[in-house]
Amino acid sequence: MLLAPMPFASNRPWSWSLLSALIGIYLILEIITSRHEWADQKLFLKRMLPGLMLWICVALWAFFQTVPWVPGEWTHPLWTDAEEILDSNVVKTISVDPQATLEALTRFMAYGAVFFISASYCRKFDNAEIVLKSFVFSSIIYAAYGLIIFFSGTEMILWFEKWSYRGVLTSTFVNRNTYATFAGMGVIASTAYGFHIISSNLRSHYNTKELIRNFIETAYRKAWAPFLGIVIIATALLLTQSRGGFLSTSVAFLVLLGGLYYIKAIPKLFVKVLFGVTLIGAIFSVSMSGDITFERISKTSFETSVRDEVFQRTSDAIFANPVLGTGYGTYEKSFMAYKIPVISSLTWDKAHNSYLELAMELGIPATLAVIAAFLWAMVVCISGIINRRRRRVFSVIGVAVTVLVSAHALVDFSLQIPGFTVTYALIMGMAWGQSWTSEQSRRKNK
Repeated sequence: MLLAPMPFASNRPWSWSLLSALIGIYLILEIITSRHEWADQKLFLKRMLPGLMLWICVALWAFFQTVPWVPGEWTHPLWTDAEEILDSNVVKTISVDPQATLEALTRFMAYGAVFFISASYCRKFDNAEIVLKSFVFSSIIYAAYGLIIFFSGTEMILWFEKWSYRGVLTSTFVNRNTYATFAGMGVIASTAYGFHIISSNLRSHYNTKELIRNFIETAYRKAWAPFLGIVIIATALLLTQSRGGFLSTSVAFLVLLGGLYYIKAIPKLFVKVLFGVTLIGAIFSVSMSGDITFERISKTSFETSVRDEVFQRTSDAIFANPVLGTGYGTYEKSFMAYKIPVISSLTWDKAHNSYLELAMELGIPATLAVIAAFLWAMVVCISGIINRRRRRVFSVIGVAVTVLVSAHALVDFSLQIPGFTVTYALIMGMAWGQSWTSEQSRRKNK
């Protein structure tokens, strides 16, 4: 799963097809070879049921959009126009492109399967720690690769010459904004993992000088890799020059710090020190590599952006068919009918707003179900932060990365990129799996 971002973030038919097939095989093996006791499996499935039902209902609806046995008034008007032009009967469906809908549905099911597998695997703390550690180090490797390619002046992705976003860092991704969001998850995970390792050494009562010295010594001995990773990944993020990625990561990082403080992974005294160090580090990083990013932010006028027109026309398409949608995965083809001169010369295969795109494709009710599934997973993590006594860092990560992904989905389409979404599902499944109070703890409390 952590290899998914490598081949252009698995955003090619061959790569996402292979990825989906492997995930499907993995899910089957996970089910038939499970060594968990039936009581544990039953409890796990009971906890998973709300999100599972939401995901399955959306999947069934997406499939229903492709079938021909629906009332004629439900089918997309495009099929009636095609019938008149061709002067022959055509198979009518809700989706304007049933094949594209089935392909999108395959990816949708793969994302749910990854979450299910990760949540099941990460019920054990040791497994969750393996997933977190693996993601942190893979994030560092992707960032280091991107930095090497960027500073060498080699405009390449793997062994292919770049055809877009030349002059900025994209690592193995094609789109800089998607990689920026992936790097943001890496910053969050590395920060949380670093403090998870050393938090027990920071709980004694120190004055400011002793606390800083103890932090430096402990971090150097026990957690130098994740803290070094923060610098590497954050630098790579800034060099993407992604405004949305940078701002979304900043918001999520504040949420992370608040969560770490709440679970006492960072002492109160150290919070002040951390903000000071973070500010100095941010100024240094910006002076070295982030000036272009902030220049882009300062010059952005969202009101005059062409995206305003895209958002407006997408909204028009939503309210033209608010319940049935145009078919999951059909945005590019459906949007052609809503183009106006100011955007007609541009190719818009994504809405640059995942909420609007989903509402146009699936309809508003199904989109609300998808959002409800994300909120359900996030609420479980928040519950874990409040109710668990130990190892709450995983729940904090789940909340922070969901804030990051949700915020960035307002201005871009990272969730439509398989390599990114598989990684997010892996991390969120890990957080969800570790957000429940153990059975042993519950028996002791009775």
